[in-house]
Amino acid sequence: MRAGRSAALCGALALVVALGVISPATAADYPSWDDVEAARGNEAATAETIATISGLLDGLQTEAARLGDAAVAATATADRARAELDRATAAEESLSRRADAAADAAASSALQAAQLAAALYRSGGADLTSTLLVSSAEASDDLLYRLGSLGRLGEQVGIALQVAEQERNLAQSLAEQAEAARGEQERLSAEAEAARSAAEAAAAAADAAVDEQQSRLTVLYEQLATLKNTTVLIEQQYRIGLESTGGGGGGGGTEGGFSVPGNEVNNVAAAQQFAMTQISTSFGWGADQGPCLIWLWNRESGWRTNAYNASSGAYGIPQALPGSKMANYAADWRTNYQTQIMWGLIYISGRYGSPCAAWAHSEAVGWY
Repeated sequence: MRAGRSAALCGALALVVALGVISPATAADYPSWDDVEAARGNEAATAETIATISGLLDGLQTEAARLGDAAVAATATADRARAELDRATAAEESLSRRADAAADAAASSALQAAQLAAALYRSGGADLTSTLLVSSAEASDDLLYRLGSLGRLGEQVGIALQVAEQERNLAQSLAEQAEAARGEQERLSAEAEAARSAAEAAAAAADAAVDEQQSRLTVLYEQLATLKNTTVLIEQQYRIGLESTGGGGGGGGTEGGFSVPGNEVNNVAAAQQFAMTQISTSFGWGADQGPCLIWLWNRESGWRTNAYNASSGAYGIPQALPGSKMANYAADWRTNYQTQIMWGLIYISGRYGSPCAAWAHSEAVGWY
């Protein structure tokens, strides 16, 4: 277990270190609108510019995915480290309470043994033999009864001493376990702090790049749509459809998973309202598709922007698998519920045709 946790933490730190390894294209590499207009008059130039823009979109998506994946992975590692620390803290507190209770019980048993021994002494056990020798026959019966009582009292003293010794040994053992647990807790606390710092660094790196990446993505999609005489949404649908071929949409829900802390958790009502609007305005589906979408993403993520399936790596409201696939729509895929919803609707449209068809598939097999 310890080796596994350390490896996970090292992996998270390595992701943060690697954030600066790959450099995105420079401003000079991006075609200007003048370049696009000039290319439109020539078929070969148009095809070449389209290929260039497609390659730049690939690079931007890769960069946005890389940074976002690093942030999600590092934050998930930090969450696991915190959970391990919480469990270790609870274990240490439980052992400490048990050790204190055992020490109290040992003290109580020792006191009981001392009281029994004192009662035996007060009975005058040392003088019983001489008393027996000088007693009359009538008194001897009472003396024999007293001897029997003292014998039973002596047995009780022995039992009380034995119990006190056992409880003392238990208290000592529990105290040693509690001390070891405190050492483990301190180690895990240091790991959790390191993981938290790594997660914050990864998230900051991803967030810092979002604005520039998104600005580039927006212009490139507009230029591509202009060259191909389509719309930005159609070009996004095409690229997301290509990437989604063969699966990789819903991750089967977040059972056994958790929410990645530190990300914006959207207002569920606002997210659902946005989705319902897009169903009709962007995709032309009827109002009957709304409930299907709500049921689908209730199952998948509870409509949480930061829902993360620790087993599969699926992420976000639509549980994109992996979450970084949503970078094909926008660079802020990790925290923006509108980006996640739009990607999810495009995925559903291309793969199933409608939310109700996706819901039917999910009902049949448990994923979509």
